[in-house]
Amino acid sequence: MVRLRKALKPTLVSIRRASRGAATAEYALILALVAIALIASLTSLESALSEQLTEIVNQIQGAG
Repeated sequence: MVRLRKALKPTLVSIRRASRGAATAEYALILALVAIALIASLTSLESALSEQLTEIVNQIQGAG
């Protein structure tokens, strides 16, 4: 039993390391997708906010 454990230990360690690497890659992919979604939503928000601020400035200038 001890021999079997010693023989399998390197294999188990390499499997554990490979799964850690895969998890890291998955987290990096999720982070990239979140960043892309955030950039897209902020770009859309910037356009809408710019229009609103322009309208407010025009109303203030027209009132004065």
